[in-house]
Amino acid sequence: MRRMTIADCMAKRKARPMRNIRIHLNSHVRSVRAIAFDLDSTLTRPYLDFRRLRQQLNLPEGDILKWLAEIPPTQKAQALALIEEFEQDGVENVTWNEGALETLEAVRAMGLPLAIVTRNSRASLVAVCQRLDITVDLLVAREDAPPKPDPGCLHHTANHLRVPIETLLMVGDYRHDMDAGRAAGAMTVLLTNGQTPSWPVEADLVIERLGELLTYLDL
Repeated sequence: MRRMTIADCMAKRKARPMRNIRIHLNSHVRSVRAIAFDLDSTLTRPYLDFRRLRQQLNLPEGDILKWLAEIPPTQKAQALALIEEFEQDGVENVTWNEGALETLEAVRAMGLPLAIVTRNSRASLVAVCQRLDITVDLLVAREDAPPKPDPGCLHHTANHLRVPIETLLMVGDYRHDMDAGRAAGAMTVLLTNGQTPSWPVEADLVIERLGELLTYLDL
C-alpha cells in the first residue's frame, strides 16, 4: 500500500463563499480569515510526556529543537532517534482531544481555511492525520518552515492560505504557540485543557476546552 503524503491529508482547495467571520477577543472584535491549530494537546488529547523526553536527552530546560540544531552530528543522530521514537509513541496512542473533532467540523463548515502547525516531524504529522482522518487545507511540520516559537511558520501558513497575517487565528496550548502568533502579528487563543499555565500568559483569548472557541465566533 502506498504511504500517505502531506498532499493526501490536505483538502483540495475549492471555491468557498467568502463569509464575514468575526471573533470576540477580550474587549474587541476582529475578522478571521483562517485558523491555524496546534496538534499535540490541542487537536489531540494530551499524552506526550516531555519531562521523560528531556530526561532521555539529558536536557532539563531550553528549546529541544533549537538545542538539536546546535549539537554535533553524532550526538544529533542519537537525539533525533529518541525524538522520533517519542513522536511515534504519540502517533500510536493518539486520540481526539475533547471537543476537537466537533470544533474542526464546525469551523470548516463556516468556510474558513484551516491549517495544522506543529513542531512535530512531517512523518508523525501525516501519520496522525491518517489515523484520525483529519483533512485540512495546509499541514506545516518542522521541516516545512522555522518551527514555533519562530513566527516564520505562521507567515508561511498565511502566505499559503492567501490571507493577511493579522486575520490568521493561532490556537494552541503552549507558550510557543502564543509567542509565534504574537511575533507574527496573528491573533492568539490559548487552550489550557483545564490546567493553570506555569508560565506568564499573553494571549488574545484564553479557553479551557476547545469547544469554547465556537462561542466566540460569529458570522
